[in-house]
Amino acid sequence: MNSLHFYKNHFTKIYVLPELASHPAVQRVRSVLNHIPCIIVGSKEDIPGKDQHLQTLFFNYPKAAVVGRCPGSRGHICCNYLTIDLYVGCTIGCTYCIMKSYLNFSPVTVNLNYEKSIKILLKWAEKNPNSYLRVGTGEVGDSLLYDPLLRLSEHFIHAFAEVKNIYFELKTKTDFIDHLLDIKNKGNTVFGFSLNPPTIAQTEEPKAVSLDKRIAAAKKAAQAGFNIAFHFDPVFRFPGWKKAYSEVINKLSSIPKEKILWISLGTFRYTLKLREKIDSRWFLYEEYIPCKDKKYRYIQKVRKDMYKFMLFRIRNIYPDAPVYMCMESPAMWQQVFGKKPKKIDNLCIIFKTVKI
Repeated sequence: MNSLHFYKNHFTKIYVLPELASHPAVQRVRSVLNHIPCIIVGSKEDIPGKDQHLQTLFFNYPKAAVVGRCPGSRGHICCNYLTIDLYVGCTIGCTYCIMKSYLNFSPVTVNLNYEKSIKILLKWAEKNPNSYLRVGTGEVGDSLLYDPLLRLSEHFIHAFAEVKNIYFELKTKTDFIDHLLDIKNKGNTVFGFSLNPPTIAQTEEPKAVSLDKRIAAAKKAAQAGFNIAFHFDPVFRFPGWKKAYSEVINKLSSIPKEKILWISLGTFRYTLKLREKIDSRWFLYEEYIPCKDKKYRYIQKVRKDMYKFMLFRIRNIYPDAPVYMCMESPAMWQQVFGKKPKKIDNLCIIFKTVKI
């Protein structure tokens, strides 16, 4: 996927706050997307209803820093991930995306108060010298989908380059990494690639790049000196799923094991609001149960078998890589790993609570 070609053919209008009109990121976007209108508005509420969609790009400057803890799920173990809402909204169009159930503001929003978030994270790192701060921009949007145009991730990489206990992750379903590869001091920057078999990627992730391109980008990033993470989340159950996911995992063997910082697993889950929006999808016709966080998941035995299979296959490629489950119950941790994450040697520091 050519990123600039994608932007030019996707966005139809830009809205920007008055104080951001001369911001370098805004100016860069206007120079590339000079064929579409750029309109000054006093606030996001001034954007007309007809432009409240994902073909609109909005530059915002929230008063408060948009950084905090992952919201987690009640009754489930959280990995203490920290999030930065840098890019809000995504145009990849994954059918299963949980954001469809809770993002009410449709335009793709870029929050340009990133300096505040950087300052806060530096303070938290100093406050927690014996803990990892895993932080990423991929919670409410793809970290790299718009980054070649906006060039915002490099501010974080430079700011955290000398901070030993901050691991800054760029989570993506793209291969838009080239604009960052030449950064000399990479610090603990992590390129995190969300993976699914081609049969899922082609039908449920319509504007993501192919699996092979994501893995090729991971290899390229590793060769450039960056750390790598993989996210199998969500994992779907379908006829032939074991073979399909095994083939994906086998493709990862080209990435050096010393570059893999973590691998996450999560089975498909949904809220009732999400189900209302995607009711026709084939994967909703499995057997699900409501959990304590009001999300529906595969029944416990099915999830356990899926996790154990995925863990076994990953261990064949990366015997020592930290592998963890995202938003799972203590009971599931006991069934799959035999213990909770804080008692697993290569996971305990990841799951150690960060004081903020």
